[in-house]
Amino acid sequence: MPKSPLSSLFSLMGFENKPKVSPYQEAGVSGTAVYGGFVQNAERNPVVAGYRRYETFSDIMINTSIVAAGMRYFLGLATEPKWTIVPAADLPDGQSSDAAKEAAEFVELVRHDIGTSWHRIVRRSGMYRFYGYAIQEWQASKREDGLIGIANIEARPQHTIWQWDIDPVSGQVKGVVQRSPQTGELFCIPRWKLIYLVDDTLSDSPEGLGLLRQVAEPAERLKEYLKIEGIGFDRDLRGTPIGRAPIAELEDIKRTNPQDEKLGQNIDAAIAAMRSFVQTQAKDVNTGLLLDSTPFKNIQADGHSWSSSLRWGLELLQGNSTGIEHLGESIERTNFEIARVLGVETLMIGQSSGSRALSEDKSRNLYIQVNGMLVDMAEVFNRDLIGSLWTLNGFDNRLKPRFRPSEVSFISVEQVAATLRDMATAGHVLAADDPAIDFVRELLGAPHAPEPDPALMGV
Repeated sequence: MPKSPLSSLFSLMGFENKPKVSPYQEAGVSGTAVYGGFVQNAERNPVVAGYRRYETFSDIMINTSIVAAGMRYFLGLATEPKWTIVPAADLPDGQSSDAAKEAAEFVELVRHDIGTSWHRIVRRSGMYRFYGYAIQEWQASKREDGLIGIANIEARPQHTIWQWDIDPVSGQVKGVVQRSPQTGELFCIPRWKLIYLVDDTLSDSPEGLGLLRQVAEPAERLKEYLKIEGIGFDRDLRGTPIGRAPIAELEDIKRTNPQDEKLGQNIDAAIAAMRSFVQTQAKDVNTGLLLDSTPFKNIQADGHSWSSSLRWGLELLQGNSTGIEHLGESIERTNFEIARVLGVETLMIGQSSGSRALSEDKSRNLYIQVNGMLVDMAEVFNRDLIGSLWTLNGFDNRLKPRFRPSEVSFISVEQVAATLRDMATAGHVLAADDPAIDFVRELLGAPHAPEPDPALMGV
């Protein structure tokens, strides 16, 4: 019987017999090397290598306007949805028992008792999309009812994470070592105390690969473009005022008439007035200049001739284009490139062209990305937060609830109202106590409808 390609490969690798693999063991290892707790990577750009990358990321977030606007816009959308606690379906028919509902109510109470507001926890967690990972540490507390809750959840910034405790085979994170930025002291934080999110789409490194790394080079290029543009504006002499005066002739007159002090003062005042005018930064309501219109006189053998050029004059310097317009196009293109990487190119629509349909399509794509990130967050909160609560309290895992965020979407009041109207026309008239009525009133910012009169309801 001929050997399979895999058996031939094992023979070339020195395996005489194909190794036996248990379904309960891992047959491979992680692709990221970690030595002494320090993650190794093949980064060749020095400005984003090692811990220097956090300085680069901070500079990009603060000084690159499209990145700052895009991150705030994205994270603002992520904090908008409402988070609910869904009870576990612990009954055979898929329903939740009273015990499962009480467990969900307990988690809801714990969530509201956390020292940090929930929308701040969500916003901090969303930073994993940009940095590559985000870490927060929870602190337990004894409740008045005798159970264990969560006192607070605090962020552990990425630039303070010094080392990683990684399983050498599976690559799973078992803990981190944090260095205090004040004292330099090291703190070991085990994995079970962490809420840890990582973007491992493009890398299995515990540090992930965030969007800030992918916009680092365009942001650096954009900075150079803006610097060149500023230099170009400073060196562009077009529009600079130029004053003309017969200074040499006036100086000769002063030199040949040294005894006439008033004449010299008048000449100096005329030149100073011209110099002051060409140095004017901004026009005033009464800005003006009166000049001598006498032209130059040429002396020739056959008599005098008058030149077309005036002795005194004022004009603006003109010239050809210096390429700043093309540089502006490069700046706009780079801004759009960064916005596309961040997924917020909807912020750029309308700058030069666009339509409502295009804007809605881009916004819908952005909402899909935000909703996908919220799903990742819910999974991590279920594992790291609710799972820790269940372990500390010794609850039954069958009663464990789960987080469920609402979806980010744009709801048009006109579209909803038109749909309800069409339903009523088709015969599906809303009852007086239908929840859809209060839903529309909420969209309009109006208070809820009053309770219907039982007599009018036929009760």
